[in-house]
Amino acid sequence: MNHIPAENCKSCRIEDAEHGLTRKEFFFVYQPKLRLQEARLSGFECLLRWKHPSRGILMPASFINIVEDSPLTERFTDYIVTEAAEILANWTLRGYDTLSMAINLPAREIGRPEFAAQLAKLFDTRSIDSHRLQIELTETTNPGSIDALVTAIDALKASGFSVAIDDFGAGCWSLSLLHRLGVDTLKLDRKFMKDIQENSKSKVVVETLIQLAQRLGKQVVIEGVETEAQFAWLRTIAHVDCQGYYISAPIVGEQIDQLVAKHGLLH
Repeated sequence: MNHIPAENCKSCRIEDAEHGLTRKEFFFVYQPKLRLQEARLSGFECLLRWKHPSRGILMPASFINIVEDSPLTERFTDYIVTEAAEILANWTLRGYDTLSMAINLPAREIGRPEFAAQLAKLFDTRSIDSHRLQIELTETTNPGSIDALVTAIDALKASGFSVAIDDFGAGCWSLSLLHRLGVDTLKLDRKFMKDIQENSKSKVVVETLIQLAQRLGKQVVIEGVETEAQFAWLRTIAHVDCQGYYISAPIVGEQIDQLVAKHGLLH
């Protein structure tokens, strides 16, 4: 696909994004997550793309800045969760009733009044198990009131949804918040894997973060696994999922069958 760099899309306007939503130009690609020791798929992260009529396929960096803190934010959130429910329902029809997905949402969006209840209703009407959806909160986004965030996460978990902190270690959320936020998963930022083979201190940092998260009862996902050496080292660590181009680049929906056939599903 023809990915257009963000710097080439400065003329993107909020009106363009609004029209794009109306015309259903936004779509998902899927980044597989692999449970390392079992070498089986644990799910997919759904990544938003924009099929712009004149600029080709745009990455989120090209448009997300015009959406955040705009009147479109709520519409985008509603679109993403509705698409997620439809896709999960489709996967169920295809026999993948245990296959899970993760979607990215701003922390402030999950704090909207009745958001958790509306999401639960969306899944109930489609007879989808809410445990199959994980909401990833990007750590580099200012989460706003921590008390409000704690309440919002608790409401989602009470409805059966899973919550993760994305890009952990890259942004403004500190280790001291982990005991307050009832998240299920920590996704370690890809920067930790960059020099893992050359720098022994990087290994120590990753091992320490994994041990800390697991002692707190949280699942760990390692992002940015790009080499065979990284993959081999991580396979020595129990109960860790990984993502990265060594496993697979993001794929389109028609390729999911191939990934499932190759790796099998984690049950």
